Amino acid sequence: MHPDDPASLRGVVTSASLCDAMARRHSHRCHTVGLLPARPGEVTAGPAATIRMGPRRDDLPGHDLVDSARHALAEVPAGGVVIIAAADAVGEAVAGGKKLAALGTLGAAGVIAWGAIRDRAEAAGLGMGVWALGETPRASGDLLQVLEVGGLVTAGGITVASGDWVYVDEAGMVVVPWDDREAVVAAAAEIERDDAEAVRRIRGG
Repeated sequence: MHPDDPASLRGVVTSASLCDAMARRHSHRCHTVGLLPARPGEVTAGPAATIRMGPRRDDLPGHDLVDSARHALAEVPAGGVVIIAAADAVGEAVAGGKKLAALGTLGAAGVIAWGAIRDRAEAAGLGMGVWALGETPRASGDLLQVLEVGGLVTAGGITVASGDWVYVDEAGMVVVPWDDREAVVAAAAEIERDDAEAVRRIRGG
């Protein structure tokens, strides 16, 4: 079990136990809810590579999303999870099937869209975790643009920094400072074991 090997975490920790473990170390809110996986049962974890999007302006230079993701992933360890946050336009699409496929070819372990996506069925077959607040049929190139790469983004009442460790399952997303990830994962695994033992005792009378 190690945070840099997301597959080893499945069945060992959950967003709930990670949230409890974070509460032992930090007082700030570290979780958010509402993300839906393109593929049911998905679990995604890794270092956050952040992209902030916002309402488009004609007088500001546009930046290609795939190029932006390439730069964001270059700043974090391998296995990065691209977080595309459009906090002011959560109902608009931040990416569709072609862009999501391109992000996968860059080596992203997953994409978390704090906004909507297009082509959810296509996203389910990409071989990486894809999460979003919902799906929309409308492209939004005329509505949204990349504003910042590799900085701070906000999502559902939490702040995510590039390089944070993120974990998301169907219950929610938890954000952990990178240097705390090993201790938090170890504490979460202990919480899961203690909770399982408590349930066994309760059910045993």
